[in-house]
Amino acid sequence: MKNNFFQYINIFTIVLLIASLSNIDHVQAQYEKEGYTFIQKLKTPRARKPEVHELMLDPHGRFLILTYSSHPTHILLYQLNSWNLHKEYMVPEWFDLSNSFVDPDGRYLFIDFGRFSSKYRRIDLTTDNIDTVECSKTPRGCIPKEASQTRTNLYTPDKSYYITVNRKNKRDVLIFKKENN
Repeated sequence: MKNNFFQYINIFTIVLLIASLSNIDHVQAQYEKEGYTFIQKLKTPRARKPEVHELMLDPHGRFLILTYSSHPTHILLYQLNSWNLHKEYMVPEWFDLSNSFVDPDGRYLFIDFGRFSSKYRRIDLTTDNIDTVECSKTPRGCIPKEASQTRTNLYTPDKSYYITVNRKNKRDVLIFKKENN
């Protein structure tokens, strides 16, 4: 009887060990991207609903812009290459980053106010002032908004970095750097 008990304990220990090892491989797989090396996980501030919704790159090559949580929606600007948090803004409602843009001078970030609205929230990146403007007051003017998928992964223009929201933990943003060949 005592021997059977120890056999069951040994079998249980082996099964537990195999299960934990297979889980480690699964965890490591989410930190892999062919041709790229995982370098960093961005730290996002704590919030009520800490899920990253969307990613966007500043066309001037300065910032990774991401949104997370809702009511209010947090807008985070991370410096490219150093990946340090540069600024955080909070906007009362949820919005779609896919129709948002940075002005040609890089001073203002225009946030799409809503799918059926002609208004934008304008964030002055130098003074941190946030106001609401009509589409006619933006550099793009009043162009029709196009429906699109939210971007949860992207490459920098030179493809030196791959940035993605972690599929297993949507609070994490993973940064991969291109391997040198």
